[in-house]
Amino acid sequence: MSSAAPEAQRPHRARSVALLTAVSALSAISPLIALPLITRAAGPTGFAEIAIGQALGTLAATLITFGWAVRGPVEAARSAHPSRVFRASIVVRGANSLVVLPLVAVVAALASHADDHALAIVSALAFSLQGLSLSWYAVGVGRPLLALVFDAVPRIVLNLAGAIAALATGIPLLYPAVLLVGTLAAFLVATWLIGLRERFSTRAAIADARAAYRGGWRTALAAGLLTFSETAPLSTLGIAGAPAAIGFAPFDRVLKYGYIGVYMITGSFQGWVSSATGEAGLRRMRRAVGLHALLAIALGAGFALVVPWATPIVLGPGFEISSLTALFGGIALAAMTIATALGMCVVLPAGRDGAYLAAVCVGAVLIVPAVLIGASTLGVAGAAAGVAAVQLAVLGALSVTAVPVLRGR
Repeated sequence: MSSAAPEAQRPHRARSVALLTAVSALSAISPLIALPLITRAAGPTGFAEIAIGQALGTLAATLITFGWAVRGPVEAARSAHPSRVFRASIVVRGANSLVVLPLVAVVAALASHADDHALAIVSALAFSLQGLSLSWYAVGVGRPLLALVFDAVPRIVLNLAGAIAALATGIPLLYPAVLLVGTLAAFLVATWLIGLRERFSTRAAIADARAAYRGGWRTALAAGLLTFSETAPLSTLGIAGAPAAIGFAPFDRVLKYGYIGVYMITGSFQGWVSSATGEAGLRRMRRAVGLHALLAIALGAGFALVVPWATPIVLGPGFEISSLTALFGGIALAAMTIATALGMCVVLPAGRDGAYLAAVCVGAVLIVPAVLIGASTLGVAGAAAGVAAVQLAVLGALSVTAVPVLRGR
């Protein structure tokens, strides 16, 4: 395997970034398209179960990914054998799945308020499998079509099919069940076509996976802690039995969809930024951060102004979000957008993995007490304020490292 000729590399042009961003945005809105159907099929209580499962599943997906979504585009963009990078990720993520999936099922059962826990458990397992996504690889090699065919389109189809089935039958469990089966099928097909169809050395793939475990633990730990800080609020309120848990669920889901969209959009820039060095790379970093600053203003203002009146219209009666809660959500989303750009497009490409991990640790340490204290003081709005405060703290921590890099120091 080591003697194989280098694979043909696709240039990371602005056009590829634009197409990948469009595909990422399409993937991000896929759950939103089905959201009105899901809330009407499940009701407030059932939706809270799905939301708890999704929060836990998102964290589990990050553990399964082991940082590939963060460092994978950089490695694939700089590798002469990107398919070898992909095969190593298959081994790592497959092994992680065998450990993580049973654990997340148990935790979902503990966090669930339902008698049978099935809705939370299946939701957690379904969203955990998003850790098997290949979108990071498509970004790294600059191939938007891969992300469209194996990520964006399956997400839209599965979300709509599951939501329609749940609404038509009155069985909310069908929604996560369809996601679970369909996501696994899409992963198996993509894995065969991209990584396993050609001749390769199994021994080399296992050796590469071991090297990934040794060299990628900082990034993986940072990714896990980052996801924890973003999924812990609802899970914490659910496990603690806080009265604000059900009222916090719709706010948490809408905010998380914003987070997902930002991650996908930011990830689209990683291959483009990482494929350039020196002054060219620095210019790309600055452009990426500048575009994200504009995006942060738009998303933050949109969340604060639109969410309060749009949520009950889209989700249905019983899913209200107050103006104060939405304001804190807008602040959190704006801060998160800029922080994500600094981390993924500046700090990590500059090789400052330790600084990235330290900044993420700030959020992981603060999130649980911030949400619990906020919820006990102001209910749902207080919990949202805690989320906003933590996101601002993470942004400040990342700025300490990112600003000197952007200045060329």
